[in-house]
Amino acid sequence: MTGAPQHVAGAAAPAAADTLALGDTIRFRGSLWVVTAFHGPRVFLDAAEPVEPVEPVEPLIILQTAMTCAPDFAVLDRAAPRSTLPGRIGEFSALPREVRKAAEKWERQVKEVLHEQAPNVPATTAPKPAFDPQRRTLRQRYQAKAAQLTQAGDPVSAATVERKCAAWRKEGLMGLVDKRHLRAAAPHGRVDARVIDIVWEVLDDERDRGLSPGTLSRLIDRVEQTVRARYGHLLAAPETARGLVNSPATFYRLLERLGITAQNAHTAAARRAAGSAISAERPGSRRATWARWPGDLVQIDTTGLDVLVLGDDGRVISVELTIAIDVATRSIVGSLIVPKRVGRAGGGGRWLAGRATRSFDTMQVVAQTTAPLPARPGWAPETFMEGSDLPFEELLAADPRFAGAAARPVIKPETLVIDHGSPFISADFTRACHSLGIEVREARLRTAVDKAIVERAMRAVKTGFSQHLATYTHHRLDLRGKRVRKQPLWTIPQLQDLFEQWVVLHWQQTPHGALRSPFTPGLRLTPNQMYAALVSLRGYRSTALTPQENRKLLPAVWVRVTRKGFQINNRTYNLGRGTLDPCRGPSGITAQQGRWEVHYSPDHPEVAWLFNHRAEPDIDPWIEVPFIHRRLLSDRWTEETWAEALNIHLAAGGSRRDEAVITRVAAQLLRTAAAGPQVTPANRPAPRADVPSRPLLPAPAEPYDDMPPLDPNSVRPFRSLDRPAGDLFDTSEPVRGAEQNLEEFLASLPGLHPPSPTDPGPVGNADATPRPEATLGADNDPAPPTPGAPSGDEPDSPRQGDDQ
Repeated sequence: MTGAPQHVAGAAAPAAADTLALGDTIRFRGSLWVVTAFHGPRVFLDAAEPVEPVEPVEPLIILQTAMTCAPDFAVLDRAAPRSTLPGRIGEFSALPREVRKAAEKWERQVKEVLHEQAPNVPATTAPKPAFDPQRRTLRQRYQAKAAQLTQAGDPVSAATVERKCAAWRKEGLMGLVDKRHLRAAAPHGRVDARVIDIVWEVLDDERDRGLSPGTLSRLIDRVEQTVRARYGHLLAAPETARGLVNSPATFYRLLERLGITAQNAHTAAARRAAGSAISAERPGSRRATWARWPGDLVQIDTTGLDVLVLGDDGRVISVELTIAIDVATRSIVGSLIVPKRVGRAGGGGRWLAGRATRSFDTMQVVAQTTAPLPARPGWAPETFMEGSDLPFEELLAADPRFAGAAARPVIKPETLVIDHGSPFISADFTRACHSLGIEVREARLRTAVDKAIVERAMRAVKTGFSQHLATYTHHRLDLRGKRVRKQPLWTIPQLQDLFEQWVVLHWQQTPHGALRSPFTPGLRLTPNQMYAALVSLRGYRSTALTPQENRKLLPAVWVRVTRKGFQINNRTYNLGRGTLDPCRGPSGITAQQGRWEVHYSPDHPEVAWLFNHRAEPDIDPWIEVPFIHRRLLSDRWTEETWAEALNIHLAAGGSRRDEAVITRVAAQLLRTAAAGPQVTPANRPAPRADVPSRPLLPAPAEPYDDMPPLDPNSVRPFRSLDRPAGDLFDTSEPVRGAEQNLEEFLASLPGLHPPSPTDPGPVGNADATPRPEATLGADNDPAPPTPGAPSGDEPDSPRQGDDQ
């Protein structure tokens, strides 16, 4: 694709092949032509100004690439009318039968005047002499038709016939309908429009002053006070007060039509101030976003996919989805899934791991709209374009890349609607879109109608795709499953492959309620069928990008070139033998402080392209500069791999200048990833190497280290029994000396079973009951033994089994 030469004056703006449209006036081979049709790779041209008036120039059929590659090719005029849809059929069918019959009757008369072929009339039929364009002028035919209708009993003037013919040329059959039947009632009844303005004025004043919203009765009172204060001189006369004075019931009905309630009064006012989506013709409804042909309007947005996947580092992460959807056909023409950010490092402000959607990712989605989606191995036969509703043969003739492509149309955006997210408003994204001839339009703040189609498509993706996958996480935390992380995990490439299959099999082949053909308005169409019906309006032209154009889509950085080359994200790029010497020193671009423009791909950062704006016209301005340590990395690596290796090296105490060491760490990461997930002996994932381990706590001090050595002679023995423990618990024989068994011994212990006054005492000895003063202390506790005295040697302490 080439444009007009640079030396040509500003008579014509350069235009690429994909900007051609029906009705364009172009310059080709020194002549002026009008584009009349597209058929595959061929373009049909008619002469705009014949060289010889007597001998008209034959139409020209030529390959589009041969025409656009001509040195003098240029698009000169865009004043020619575009082809439009024969619309408003449903609106005409809704009119009364008498109105439709009158419009159809006028259409037959208009066609006769303009000599337009009527239905079921052979094309060879000669016109009537009174309406023959070769014999009568258009003004004479107007007068002849007016005289004919007047003689038939329907008096009309020639001016009326002229007006009907002009309306039919402009609007078709709907232009002949009696406009009285198209008038709609006032949206707010008989209420004066000034009262409605005062309602919004009062609500805006409350919002600006920070007041709390009240009831609707308070709002009505304030509106009535404002009306009396502002239009008091008009309220005296009934004629001027009509519509300004209304009953409370009328006010309540008005607020209901305006969508104002006591709960959302200030919200409705804010929505209206930002460009409300409430239509004045149909209160409570939203204005439709529509497009005339494929690519006329494309919306792009990013949202969370509500699915957990397995990241490249082996951790469970969330992902984001970016899609571009065509408004005219509702086709998803580009998609990309990327991981979300994981978290921030402590106090450093840097992301610990992971990432989110970047401007480079959004540019990849836009680039997908210019090329067919190839069908991958293992996909079902239903995914191929060859057996779909798309016009495969015609598209293949125009673009050989459709061979083996999936059933998804190629629709290059003319206008791209974005939100205010950082990936979309970045300089790289805007520059890439402008290089492709795409107009970027920002959606208005707090105006959902500007991007309603892509937002609704995102919700349909979550209900039709995400919720049927394992590890689906609900967008509400209270509804999220407890064992989501324990389900089988997909990787990001696998999830991307599944989503593209779902788009081809489900989204593109499911009837959509908003897709209606003008020829069959009662039949819902699929996005592929809608594209097949509308592609003839603009045709299809191949938009294959050259390598130089692809490099312009890559992110741009501005660097300083020295003897050692230049650096990008702590990586040095250089060429040997003084190849970069012409670019050493300042570039002369004052806006960039003398730095040079460099483009590189974050997915393939082993090379970068330096743009030399001082190069001669016959020399390629792009200089490919490799990474100096690229030979240390045998596997494919990305910007994330380098960032991960840098974090590991810095955590180990290294320096940012050790590029060779960082490269070796990145190579080790790639080898570890290729070996698969490793499990520690504790059967749990190993901790990340870039996260510093927790310092070990000091061992607790021994509490007996300071104690002196123990002297056995200084230990006082504890009171012991006078018999072995085995004799007490392992035998039921009587105790020596009293012939007492174990149960009687335990029953005789004072601490367990204190004797009652009627207790006869131990068996065989009625006088063995101990004296209270000898066994109990002052508080009815057993008297403590005398220090130093052996057990049982107290004078008043009876011994077990002995007589007192």
